[in-house]
Amino acid sequence: MSWLVIDGYEDEPAAFGVPPYIGFHVRYVCGVLSSRSIDYEYITIDQWRLGIRPDGLANGRIEGIVLIAGAVVPGKYLRGTPISLKEADHLIRSLPRKTPFLAGGWAIRGWKQQGWGPLRRNLFLAVQDVDATLENFLQSGEWAHRRRTADQWTQWAQEGAKSRAVTDHPDIGNEEQPGPLTYEVEVYQGCVRYKRGCRFCIEPKKGVPIWRTPEDVIEEVSIAVDQGVRHVRLGGMTDVYTYMAEGVVDLEYPIPDPEPIARLLYGLREDDRIETLHVDNGNPSIIAENLEPSTEITKTLVETMSDGAVLSFGLESADPTVHEANWLNCDSQQLKTAIELINRYGRERGPRGLPKLLPGLNFIAGLKGETDTTYDLNRNLLDDIRKSGLWVRRINIRQVEGRGFQTVQEKPFKQFKEWVRNEIDAPLLEEMFPLGQRLNDVYWEAHDGRTRLPRHVQDPSHRDSAIIGRPGLTMGRQIGAYPILIGVNYHIPLESMSDIIITGHGARSITGIETNLDPNLMTERQFSCIPGIGDRGAARIVANRAERKRNSPEMSPFDSLNDVFDSIDMEEPELAVKIMKVDV
Repeated sequence: MSWLVIDGYEDEPAAFGVPPYIGFHVRYVCGVLSSRSIDYEYITIDQWRLGIRPDGLANGRIEGIVLIAGAVVPGKYLRGTPISLKEADHLIRSLPRKTPFLAGGWAIRGWKQQGWGPLRRNLFLAVQDVDATLENFLQSGEWAHRRRTADQWTQWAQEGAKSRAVTDHPDIGNEEQPGPLTYEVEVYQGCVRYKRGCRFCIEPKKGVPIWRTPEDVIEEVSIAVDQGVRHVRLGGMTDVYTYMAEGVVDLEYPIPDPEPIARLLYGLREDDRIETLHVDNGNPSIIAENLEPSTEITKTLVETMSDGAVLSFGLESADPTVHEANWLNCDSQQLKTAIELINRYGRERGPRGLPKLLPGLNFIAGLKGETDTTYDLNRNLLDDIRKSGLWVRRINIRQVEGRGFQTVQEKPFKQFKEWVRNEIDAPLLEEMFPLGQRLNDVYWEAHDGRTRLPRHVQDPSHRDSAIIGRPGLTMGRQIGAYPILIGVNYHIPLESMSDIIITGHGARSITGIETNLDPNLMTERQFSCIPGIGDRGAARIVANRAERKRNSPEMSPFDSLNDVFDSIDMEEPELAVKIMKVDV
């Protein structure tokens, strides 16, 4: 007999578990089962959608089921999509009715608060720690809400690091073809604003911050790396600057301590198997009010993290009225001070071609007190940031969810969003990702659209090297936090990696073409993707190449880059030398 663990994915303000990320709560559940030597099977909700079913269901050997559903702030996803309420209903009805069924995660809590309670025997909706609730059931045979202890936290985190949630995850890959799996590790839980935190946020509800030691986190990550993990993000933190900070109980702005986070980051970097290391959130008000220690932490982040790191800053609104009504704790001046600090040290490019560390910025529409003036104040702030020459990697604009807020006024909201995309995002994108810039290690995920579809997984032709250069669109990203979406206007095998040169800009994405292309092998479509060649020029190059092959089949048609263009009397495009092999 065995248990079944279904990963419905989590997306919380301080936790991410949507592919290619693997969340920590589902790993803790697996850790409970492993620590008790209980056999179990792990499956993602995307695998379930594809019709994949665990062996235990077919032979009737499932003695218990756990579902994690934790999408609190759902967004647009490329590689996987969290389970919906409708799907959860259907899933619960479709599984053996007498089998004990535990469902947990912040989505489950939210649905339950809204009155959701499926009629099913032996179903329990956990509103505390799912792992501890499962442990209690396995020990006593009774359902009851429970919280994990510090010792249990360590034990289940380490057991979860080598669990099937990691080793059986579809994104883990193998030695020959490593996958993009990114290991989200919980460094601490809770929020320094637990007494009076932002009204819309779940993090203050988790209480006063409880830290894990750097050594504890390093040990867990080391175990995960032993299983093949190569990409890590330090999550669970509402603010990386308040990790083990001084005065979290007494002070409005706790004082950051540079030493623990340095010990953690430099300790992780001792393992050279880790290819990508990122963090998530930063609190700009903490940074602004504690500039000296925050500067030291910023330097550490820049020195230790992989390039492309983004610190997500939650301003939410530049309107003081909204600020007061919703218990926000960052004003516009504090935000600008924090953005200036990150720009001062983080704009240098790293080996993948990305700035090492940049801020991200969050706005939320529908908060209490919001008026048309709110959007004017938001515009004024962004204008000021833009005129100051500061970079913001991403501007996330969401609508608030939950009770006790205002209905979003669609017209001013839409106008603000369009203005941001056109007047702020577009010029920033061109500055941060200039034409001709090389970006390394792009992981290709979807064909002919931005979202990975079932056919991309089930049909092996999408991963076949024979499709290289065929007409179509390939979308991908570099592995890491908040990566830029990249499109190439021909097919590249999915689940592969390559380097690109930037050739154009979209609304929130860029276009590019692979580097090191051989003009003796390039397809007509590939030639046409080089700025300055176009469809007609590409056709002429390919026709000339074919004629040369017929006349001298034993020789390579082109023996230099100049030869490619001189043969058809075309001026060599500026980017050609960066894209094509010079000596062929």
